[in-house]
Amino acid sequence: MKVRTRIAPSPTGGLHIGHIRTMLYDYALANKHNGQFIVRIEDTDQNRYVEGAVENILKIINEYGLSYNEGPVVGGEFGPYVQSERLEIYKKYANELVEKGLAYYCFLTQEETEELQKQSRLENKKLRSPYRESTIEEIETLKKSRKDWVIRLKVPDNEDIEFDDAVLGHLKFNTSEVDDQVLIKSDGFPTYHLAVVIDDHLMEVTHILRGNDWLSSTPKHVLLYKAFGWDMPVIAHLPNLKEKDSNKKLSKRHGAVFAVQFLQEGYLADALLNFLMLLGWSSPEARKHGEKEKEIYTLEEFTQLFALDRVQKTALVSFDREKLLWFNKEYIKLKSSSEIRDIFVNWYKEYAEETDLSTFILQDYDLEQKIGLIKDRATTLKDILNQLAFFYKAPKNIEWKIKQTESTISIIEDLKKDFLQLFTAFDSNSKNWNHEEWEPKMRLIGDKYSKRHGDIFMVLRLAIVGSPFSPPLFEAMQLLGKNEVLKRLSA
Repeated sequence: MKVRTRIAPSPTGGLHIGHIRTMLYDYALANKHNGQFIVRIEDTDQNRYVEGAVENILKIINEYGLSYNEGPVVGGEFGPYVQSERLEIYKKYANELVEKGLAYYCFLTQEETEELQKQSRLENKKLRSPYRESTIEEIETLKKSRKDWVIRLKVPDNEDIEFDDAVLGHLKFNTSEVDDQVLIKSDGFPTYHLAVVIDDHLMEVTHILRGNDWLSSTPKHVLLYKAFGWDMPVIAHLPNLKEKDSNKKLSKRHGAVFAVQFLQEGYLADALLNFLMLLGWSSPEARKHGEKEKEIYTLEEFTQLFALDRVQKTALVSFDREKLLWFNKEYIKLKSSSEIRDIFVNWYKEYAEETDLSTFILQDYDLEQKIGLIKDRATTLKDILNQLAFFYKAPKNIEWKIKQTESTISIIEDLKKDFLQLFTAFDSNSKNWNHEEWEPKMRLIGDKYSKRHGDIFMVLRLAIVGSPFSPPLFEAMQLLGKNEVLKRLSA
């Protein structure tokens, strides 16, 4: 089966995480059938164009590991893949519809259009322009006297529009629910509806996947395919993403919503993809009785299993941020310390806001070992950075959770002397500066005060790390080195 899928983002801002989910499904469907996955830039809305957005979109696609076969930069035989470079193509096909009597020139001003829209809503009708039945002579006269005009689709009256959706099944609309859609705007650029139909046809796209919030646009596209006499690709409307325990779409108030923000927060791209796989798709793999549902999938596994008949018909699917955090934690644990070090360093260079540690982190030969101590407890790369910080910054203003009495202050001072004496006795070379060498003697200090070893070591942890929570203390002290440990104890 020939399969060609596409994603067509607009350079009007950042890529939404929902775009990545759609892109992931496009990628899987195309690659499963040895087809082509296409990226096309839909930049026909010039008023909302954001400088540098195209470059950022392509960068994010690359960072998520969803390589495309055709599109900007990589090229292809169906280019150009940027709509603003295809204007003559759209004009040609729009004029063809006008000649067939299936589209018409409309000379309504902006104010007249708004008034007509208002009136149509009051009468519970769809927009029909008074220029809909203008003669050729009238149009030519108006063109000379009017500076601005658009081309609109002439939607037939009271006709049923039927099509099959690969997810939602057979659907039917009536043309009385469809406006006379603008096809060519007054600036000469096409609207999304005309450009997407023409491009999908000329680029031989076989499957269109998009969020079900685009469902209301599909009747317009069906009419255009019919008007041109073209076969319509398979179309599938996917469930949209919503906040957990809500029926509202993802909101900035609850956290990140753009694909780049999740990377900035320190989520791993493959963990994000795994999480997104399961937002609207269910695996066909059978489970034995009592066996837990499989949740960890590589991109390759998902690609081989993906099929549109396993996509849920629901309108909304929960984006559980706590579950995403779980996925990220699992992926960090699954990777080796060496892999996480490389990923972390690349992330730090690209996204870290705290650059005051750059010299220490990027030149740290022991970074892999330090990450090895903390990675199984970390949830994100940002969390790894926070947990690593004590290696490079000595604690300040330690908050001792004790009653400030003469007795407790005296014990703290005595402990300080004992620890200093203990660690001073060891050489700073790596052979002797080993926690297995000095740990037994540390336990003897606990016995001296008739205290639990854990309580004694907590005092030491606060002095060295500044927090009751840290990676294994003794291994951390070994990596810090004798001089730094003594310096922190003295402070």
